[in-house]
Amino acid sequence: MMARSRTPWSERLKIRPLSTLAMAAVWVLLWGTFSPMSIVGGLLVGYLVGVVLPMPPMFWKGRLRPWGMVRLIAHLMYDLLVSSVRVFMLAFHKKVDLRAGIIRIDLITDNDLYQVQVAEMISLVPGTVVVEVVRHPRRLYLHAIDLHGDDPIGAVQKMAVDVESRVVRAFGSKQEIDDFNAALHDHPAPDAHEMEVEA
Repeated sequence: MMARSRTPWSERLKIRPLSTLAMAAVWVLLWGTFSPMSIVGGLLVGYLVGVVLPMPPMFWKGRLRPWGMVRLIAHLMYDLLVSSVRVFMLAFHKKVDLRAGIIRIDLITDNDLYQVQVAEMISLVPGTVVVEVVRHPRRLYLHAIDLHGDDPIGAVQKMAVDVESRVVRAFGSKQEIDDFNAALHDHPAPDAHEMEVEA
């Protein structure tokens, strides 16, 4: 009988700054407060998750791009504000007509890290939530509300592609950015039957 390979505790107990900080950032965003207690709690949770549930190594070819990070965070804050106001206004409508539906989003990049980042950022915005993630092919299924207008599918698709673009430009390598720009022109628009709207 073959023995299962286990990560040694000496390796598990090492501090991994990047993954700990990333999980702490997600923790703070989920709580929606930047208090010292939430930051310290996020760092502790991030470290404990790395000890108890060590992740396999992830090979990342890109690099952090400061201007891309600024644009990513600024757009996220703007989307949070606009969507929060929209959901707030919907709550006070006399007639409840959410016009909600499930929309398929085909991603352009083929990268686990970018797919998770896009899904997380879309789910943080009120009014949209990722209900399923498909790895092969790279797809997200979003539940969205307030699907009105001439082309609601195209609007949601454009929003998702914009988020993916900002993620790649914040974390991607030059080659990944060039490949994204080239593939963007050939990216097919979703078909009308790819949306199921609730009555």
